[in-house]
Amino acid sequence: MTDTLDNAGVYYNPGNLSFLDTASLSINSNFYGMDNISIQNALGNQADYKGLQFNTIPLLISGSVTLSPKWKLSYGLLTPVSFKFNGNARLVEMADLINEDESPGLEELVAESSLNTRVQETSLSIGMGRRINSNFGVGLSLISTLRTTDFTTDFSAKTLTNTEDYILVSRAQDSYVNYFTVRTALKAGLNYQKNNYGIGLTFITPGINLFGNGTISKDITLNNLYIDKIDRRLTAFASDRQEKLKAKYKAPMEISAGGHLQLGTGVIHLNVTHFGGYDTYTIIDAEPGTFIRPGGDEAGLGSDKFLNLETAMKSVTNFALGYELPVKSNVSLLGSFRSDFSYFDPDIFESLQIITEVTQWDIYHFTFGGIIEKNRSSLTLGLVYSTGQTDGYLQKGSFTNSTINKPLEGSLTITDAKYTNIGLLIGYSFNFKKLN
Repeated sequence: MTDTLDNAGVYYNPGNLSFLDTASLSINSNFYGMDNISIQNALGNQADYKGLQFNTIPLLISGSVTLSPKWKLSYGLLTPVSFKFNGNARLVEMADLINEDESPGLEELVAESSLNTRVQETSLSIGMGRRINSNFGVGLSLISTLRTTDFTTDFSAKTLTNTEDYILVSRAQDSYVNYFTVRTALKAGLNYQKNNYGIGLTFITPGINLFGNGTISKDITLNNLYIDKIDRRLTAFASDRQEKLKAKYKAPMEISAGGHLQLGTGVIHLNVTHFGGYDTYTIIDAEPGTFIRPGGDEAGLGSDKFLNLETAMKSVTNFALGYELPVKSNVSLLGSFRSDFSYFDPDIFESLQIITEVTQWDIYHFTFGGIIEKNRSSLTLGLVYSTGQTDGYLQKGSFTNSTINKPLEGSLTITDAKYTNIGLLIGYSFNFKKLN
């Protein structure tokens, strides 16, 4: 929340820092969760991607130092993004894959596909906050973020002609991406506190890339595939791997507003955050090189035409609602609900380049727990349940009875995807000393 008065302000709202009255070190909201993701008909006809992963994430480690009655310095190490998914599917069915004059009747299709991805961001924040008066504080944080991404896909589809010589017709392709980027941004914040309510406002600049590099590769093998444009069967392959390429990742600007209001003995919190967007851009630009064999170089079809890593972002607005209810002098119950709308832009699927986006669904998070305070420490325990689904998931390389095609590449289809997570939150804070 943008007006929460603890060490987390160095990341969420540096304007909060001036209201801290202790020097402290906090380890907040360690997360232990189980992700369950299902992408239906990823390869076609009930050949689904399914993945179940266990995550352990230390969400925030932070501390603060009092420089003067008006100035506070704070620091924090945060893991705002951690996602991984492993899925595979296999499909065996009879379908009409080859022209009747070459292979009468139905052919047996054997197709396999796998997807492995991991994305993580870790942010280091250093901020200063100043108290303008008893009710109003301002602050500024420098947030530097390390982003790492690993992505691998494998796809194959093959069949045999119904002839005496049983000609093999097949397609196999795989992609690999590994990169890291380091970026930085400034976050400015305001905080106003009075009596039974508080208001916070923040603005974070678009990320400025400092450095980054990565590796990309793609391999495609075609065996006796009939290609309409050349009106004959083709056997060829395309392959290249490029390492230590420059990588850049664009993080959009953010604007956030929030506040709290005391209602009786409880406190209600509300926060709204708007994220800007980006049109399609390249994270990694491939260098010119030989890719399609034979004849690719002569046709001007080198690696720089197919091996770039691209992405795009739609602008989105998310919100969070929380409630805190004291039940004892040192015990409070906590509950929250927040949205996590997807910034996925479907336009990137029209590209011939490498695309690593997997999460196309909106997610809703529900949290319930409590906080126990004793002396100079506090313990937070809670449960998290997250859910999301879409019936408009875009999936390449899918086979169905109505979309089997002769080049054995599958097609771009719209299918269903579901996401659930259940996890445990554990947080601990300790205050070293109290100001006089």
